Amino acid sequence: MKPVDGYKFVDSLAEVTSYLDKDIIERSLLQTLTEYADSKELRLYRVIENDANVGLALMAYSKGKVIDTLDNEIRNQTLPDRFNEKIQEAIDENIPTIVMPNESDKQYHIIFPASNRSKSVFAVLIQSNDKINYRNQQLIHAMLKVYSNYLELIDKSCRDKLTQLLNRETLDSEITRILIRNNSTESNILKYPDYSPEDKRKSLKNSTFWLGVVDIDHFKSINDNFGHLYGDDILILVARLMEKSIRDYDSCFRYGGEEFVIIMLANEQQTAKDGFERIRKEIFNHSYADLASLSVSIGYTQITNQLYPADVIEQADNALYYAKEHGRNQVQYYQELVDKNEIEANDDEKIEAGDIDFF
Repeated sequence: MKPVDGYKFVDSLAEVTSYLDKDIIERSLLQTLTEYADSKELRLYRVIENDANVGLALMAYSKGKVIDTLDNEIRNQTLPDRFNEKIQEAIDENIPTIVMPNESDKQYHIIFPASNRSKSVFAVLIQSNDKINYRNQQLIHAMLKVYSNYLELIDKSCRDKLTQLLNRETLDSEITRILIRNNSTESNILKYPDYSPEDKRKSLKNSTFWLGVVDIDHFKSINDNFGHLYGDDILILVARLMEKSIRDYDSCFRYGGEEFVIIMLANEQQTAKDGFERIRKEIFNHSYADLASLSVSIGYTQITNQLYPADVIEQADNALYYAKEHGRNQVQYYQELVDKNEIEANDDEKIEAGDIDFF
């Protein structure tokens, strides 16, 4: 292990906690650990399920001088069988565990759990090396505690206080990130580490991002007839139903009032429509106290080469307005409405992708 310069190490901690973007935080974390800990390889996984079998999604890794965070995490990556029991042990006990070398693999693999304040493990870091260094382990474990605590503070600041969904400011940042990625020449380039020869993301390989604005129909009358406290209860319940209806790699935001936004990954327009329809049906088929029924209208668009987050929202909002003007309780796709001359295209669509310069 390299000697630790106290000033430089504190400065590295400050670097890790100076960003709000999760990908940059992960890269900074691995950069610091690579600098101070003797590691052949580091892999950071998110825990996506912890029932009978642990489900992991690879978020970032470092090997040699390569440090990479993944635009779309690699889910359900297959690890060698001897890892599974040790990963489960690390998660259950919330302590580092060691996978010992064998004939085919001469390295030690140390599994570090990252937990939040409620002691729930949300991620694991696997360090691979030729030997065990206990000071090294203490350093990594301490850094993961800083990482976990900081992520929890960020998450709290990114949440809407009423519904606990992601808030509007976070939505703007996420759309901006997607737009920049879409207009980058490296947006489809992804390096893969070596554990599994198979790309487990095949279903997402050619996926793009789609944004839908969800509006509760006749919400004003709910507030007028039952009061704002009941209206707040409806907002919270609808938020939970939407979270239940989306997949783990989709995102749900409170946009304001009775409006929400969903960003989902889909490989084609019909898949995106099916996803938004699933949300609409889940809300419509649910039983509500004091209400005969509740419905939502949804307008959605593809996030492609729009100039600004507001342009993406405006497209979805135009489709939403059409849905509300034509019967409510339905899903409408912006581009389809434009193609049918039901609504006019936004002016910014005349700009080609090659004309966009973010800097």
